[in-house]
Amino acid sequence: MGTEARALLPTDLLFLATQGTSYENEAWPRERLGTVETQPTLTVLRDQLFALGKRRGAWVATHRQRPQALVGTRRRSGHQAWEIDYLIDCGGGTEVLCDVLERAVRAAGEAGAEKLFVRLEAQSGLMQSLREAAFLTYQRETLYVHPGGIVAKAPVMRHATAADSYPLYRLYNATTPESSRRYEAATYTEWQASRERHWLKNGVELVSEEDSALQASVQASRFSHGVILDLTMASGAQTDALSLIAAGARAIEAGSAPLLVTVPSTKEGLARQLEDAGFSPQGEFVSLMHRTTRPLAMPRLAPAAVKNAIGA
Repeated sequence: MGTEARALLPTDLLFLATQGTSYENEAWPRERLGTVETQPTLTVLRDQLFALGKRRGAWVATHRQRPQALVGTRRRSGHQAWEIDYLIDCGGGTEVLCDVLERAVRAAGEAGAEKLFVRLEAQSGLMQSLREAAFLTYQRETLYVHPGGIVAKAPVMRHATAADSYPLYRLYNATTPESSRRYEAATYTEWQASRERHWLKNGVELVSEEDSALQASVQASRFSHGVILDLTMASGAQTDALSLIAAGARAIEAGSAPLLVTVPSTKEGLARQLEDAGFSPQGEFVSLMHRTTRPLAMPRLAPAAVKNAIGA
């Protein structure tokens, strides 16, 4: 029996649970950034990959009932954008992994997605497999980490509301290069769908405004390994990065927990501010995207009524 790519089955879980090997998850959704422990495969499969439905999928390639590669996907903020949150090579090789990735892309399209995203470490050995599977790189990021206990004056900010959605999109447009936007979110609808929100389940999003326009935002959420923050600042904004971090940390009562901020390679000014504040680079990451093929429903055709030539 040859290798096949298919949906994950309980028997795959049972096999991996008895192998004594913990395969590394090479996908890095935002909530995993900064973690150092390798997640046990059993826990990965049990707690996440079997939570199937309209918001999740899991695919595996097997050979003689032995898993060779595994891909887990989930929706982002809307059904038009999905992401890979589990990418595990069990020794099947590039061709096998590409088969599973293609199966995941096809399934995402069938679920209504227009794009499938994934984040890898820049030096990941699976980068070539993703490229051969037609994933395109659109952004590089550096993870900066501070040991915690940062001291800075927090600016006056308020919690973001639903009414801030379009102003936040305008802020995104003003601060993100077109070379990234064309892949990530070229329109307001795409931006709404592609936002990474899973990591903010128990977090906060704060905004500051000047002259009725949003000038900065900070998102923050606390995890066992530290506080993850995401910063956006308009050019010329009065609020600096350290103040935004202080506001986000205070809003979730971060205390002395480590602080983690990802900075796109295009934002060198932000990187310098963080380094001056005592942050140090801890890793390089690359974001990739694959456009899916969405199935279109064909209109139901009915035979045209033939009119009688007499009296037509």
